[in-house]
This record gives sequence, structure tokens and C-alpha cells, in this order.
Amino acid sequence: MLKLENISVKYKDKVVLDNLSLSAESGEIIGLVAPNGTGKTTLFNVIANFIKPNSGKVTFNGSLQYKTEKNELTIHKSLATFPEQSDLFEELSGVDHMKLYANMWNGSSKNVQEIYQQLQMESYVKKKVKTYSLGMRQRLCFAMIAAADTPIMLMDEVMNGLDVANVSLISNQLMQMKKDGKLIFVASHLLENLDLYADRVLYLKGGNIVHEQKLNEEDKEYIKVELSPEQYENLTENYTLPKDHLYIAKRLCCIPIALMGSSDQQEWIELLSGFKAKEITIGPLGTVEYYEKYYHES
Repeated sequence: MLKLENISVKYKDKVVLDNLSLSAESGEIIGLVAPNGTGKTTLFNVIANFIKPNSGKVTFNGSLQYKTEKNELTIHKSLATFPEQSDLFEELSGVDHMKLYANMWNGSSKNVQEIYQQLQMESYVKKKVKTYSLGMRQRLCFAMIAAADTPIMLMDEVMNGLDVANVSLISNQLMQMKKDGKLIFVASHLLENLDLYADRVLYLKGGNIVHEQKLNEEDKEYIKVELSPEQYENLTENYTLPKDHLYIAKRLCCIPIALMGSSDQQEWIELLSGFKAKEITIGPLGTVEYYEKYYHES
């Protein structure tokens, strides 16, 4: 449904995206993770044709590209980007904003009421936006892109300013959109939340994708334990660790168990317990751990 091939974007001497390629299909939620200033927004802007790449191409549905004005109009009918709170009109109501997006993209606002009811916005959605709190504004922005009802949605920091209850509410709506066949990109700093609904998470570094984490597939499992640098140094000096073990962000030691028997696993757990570790767990690396691995290691 969407294919990026060898996308590069440069600003003077700074390379923001470097020969990046990516394919995505309908009914998929793709998380995009990276610190600020590493290309997430630029990537979204290339997909939406707000920025022309220096090289490479973006293709929709097998053959459609941003080559003509007619093609651009066709593509933009199927793609919506998450509005920023600064784009909201203070004197208009939430319903007015939702109807605006609905009519711009699909020509009908018949689903607006259903959407704001699902998002539990009935108590304020007909009031002017100037009366809204930060969280209410953010929920409205999500309601607007939901009203657009496009096959492809680009959502940058969709959970910004939301409390725990609303994060859960939006997460459930995202999962329903995925079931409805939407292709959704979500850039977010709420890493553990991405684990709940994303099919895969992409990690950007140096202008390219350094890791693709597939959350619905089996991943390599580890014995994971928090160790201080002093504890880790003691461990490596006195015991032989597997070559492919990890020590992430100078705090988390991860011992791979792929080739271990149950007795070997128990021995490692007992050994690590002797270091008075806070907690020992077994499982694959999560989004938070991958983030630390790629961005917090010196």
C-alpha cells in the first residue's frame, strides 16, 4: 500500500534521512521511535509530500506517485496527518472541527456523532475550543483525524498531554482502526504504550532504520537483570558471559537463553540473584529496552 525507496533528505551539510527504504500495508500500526531531531517528522513530511526528498520515491498502491497535480490530489484524499493544537480555531466547537475534517476528506460528516461518543467527548464537544483543556484539545485532534477516515494516517505524538485513562481510550480506538484496515504510523515517546497496539516499531538513527521490532512475532528471549556498572564488571571478571549478551545503558544485563537448557537457565538465575539484583525477568526486549540500547548507550 505504501513504499518508500531510497529516501534521502539533506539540509545544507546535515543529512536527516539517508537512503531510507520502507514498505507498509493496510491493517497495520507502525510505531516510529527516535529522540527529537532525528528525522521522525521529516519522514512524515516526505510521506505527506510536504517535503520533497533530495532523492528516492514514495509509491502508493503499487504505482501512484507524487508526479502530477492529479496524483497529489488522489493521494491526499487517502492520507491525513494528525493536526497540531495550534491549528485549532478557538471560536469553533469541537463538532465544527470534526465536520470540517470529515467533509474535506470523505465528503460526509455522518459518523461525527458516533466518533465523539466513542471518545467520550459529549460533555464538551459542542463548546468553543477556547474553553478546552490541553487533554480535551488533544482528544479533539484525534477525533478530527478519525472523522477524516482516510486509509492512511500519520500521527505524531498522538498521546501528548493525555492522562492514563485517555491514553487507554485512544489506544483502544487505534486498535479498532487497525481492524478496520487502516494503515497508521504513530510517532510517540510513550514507549510502553506502543507495545500494546503496534505491529512493529521502527528505530531511526543516523537517518535510517537501525532496527525493526516485530511485536507480534517471537523474538529472542533473555534473562534480564538490573546491574550497576560495578556489579556488571564483577560479573564479567569472574564468569564467562555469552558473546551475544547485552549490557544496556549501563544498567540492564541481558543473557540470551536460546541455546540454554532449563538447568542452565536456573544456574544463571541463581548466579544473578547473588548480586542482590532488584528483579530478574525472562522475555524478549521491549520497546523501552530497545530505545535505551540504541539511544542511551555511550
